[in-house]
Amino acid sequence: MKAPSIFRRSLAARLALTFGLISLLVVVSMGLGIYGLTSRFLQSRAQDDLTSLADFYAVYTASSAADESRLAVLAPRIASFFAPQAGYDVRLFSARTGGLLAATRDIGPLPSSAALVELRHWRPALFLAASQDDPGRIYAARAVVGADGAILAVVEVSRDLGETTSFLGILRLVLIASGGLALLAALVASLLLARQLARPLRQMESATQAIAGGDFDRRLSVTHEDEIGRLAASINHMAGDLARLEASRREFIAKISHDLRTPLTAIKGFIVNLQDTAPDEMQPALSTMDEQTERLIRLVNDLLALSRLQRGQLHLHSAPTDLAVLARSAASLVGAKAHRLGVVLDLELPERLPLVDADADRLQQVVVNLLDNALRFTPAGGKVQLRASAEGGQVMLRVLDEGRGLTDNEMVQAFEPYFSGRGGGAGLGLTIAREIVSAHHGQIWLKARPGGGAEAGFSLPGSPS
Repeated sequence: MKAPSIFRRSLAARLALTFGLISLLVVVSMGLGIYGLTSRFLQSRAQDDLTSLADFYAVYTASSAADESRLAVLAPRIASFFAPQAGYDVRLFSARTGGLLAATRDIGPLPSSAALVELRHWRPALFLAASQDDPGRIYAARAVVGADGAILAVVEVSRDLGETTSFLGILRLVLIASGGLALLAALVASLLLARQLARPLRQMESATQAIAGGDFDRRLSVTHEDEIGRLAASINHMAGDLARLEASRREFIAKISHDLRTPLTAIKGFIVNLQDTAPDEMQPALSTMDEQTERLIRLVNDLLALSRLQRGQLHLHSAPTDLAVLARSAASLVGAKAHRLGVVLDLELPERLPLVDADADRLQQVVVNLLDNALRFTPAGGKVQLRASAEGGQVMLRVLDEGRGLTDNEMVQAFEPYFSGRGGGAGLGLTIAREIVSAHHGQIWLKARPGGGAEAGFSLPGSPS
């Protein structure tokens, strides 16, 4: 049987449960120990008192009655001498016959097991063989030895344990109540302690997730010098190293992209000139060279644009923009490609949408990129839908294709630079699209459609009226 989800996913819950169980074990053990020791002490003390009193009665009886006849006369007075006033019961039994000679009150004629031992297990037909001890009473007995050394009688002293039982019952209630309060306090303290221990770990979890997502400026506050504090300091040091490495990487990409663009542009110019003068048999090779050079130039431009976006150096020229008009313009740019691939481009765009404050050229680049991806994955005869709408103060654009769909891994990593999915390729289009939408304070998404295919889109806040 698996543990509940909260205990498998929460360290604080596991710590609180552990501390709580330990507190419960300690409270129960202490309660049982206190009750057991108190009960044993009271019973032992009562038994010692009875034994001392039985010794006293045995000595007093032996000094007062020299023979059986004298004992028969004095037995009632001896039985009522002291014990009744102290809450004890005294009985005297004849050592010769085993019969009851006197008693402080009527608690039966049969001797207790303690008295039978002093009578040396002599059981006349008058007695039952089994002991008749009252379960709510304790007994002590001593033999009365005459001057000649013979046993004249056995004196038995007993006491009702009702008061002790009542006291133990009250003690049980007190222990249960105090134990419950102590357990509640321990559970509250355990929960607070568990949360205190888990709080810095949750902060570390949040910080490491942010750092993994590219926020290298995130830092943890180091308030302790223990293991958790040293771990937080290590995470801060790691974040600083990653920030420096990322800055160096972006600077390198920006420089190398800028340095590559000039010679690639020159190569492109030479190829165009050769195409104008070269014989026909060389044109296919020159055309291939021209396409690959153009591809390299696009990749370099994408690298340079991404580097500037990530460093905040790509300035947006924002103006009130109608996203429906922008979407129609982007669709016209990819119309030829859709026709060539045999894919229907279906536009569902309203006549007017709320304006957004945006850089139209950059947003058109995003829409073209989303349409280009959809066309690439949609088979011939399929359809790509371009939709725009306004919902809850947001203007949204969606591109829906009829391709193979997306895996969970692709949905998570599709916007990461150089990610290569099942379809191959390691472009920067989606990464640049994400950065452009983020710079417009919008959100972008890519998800699988329930009936197959994928949906890509973004939302932007509408301009205030």
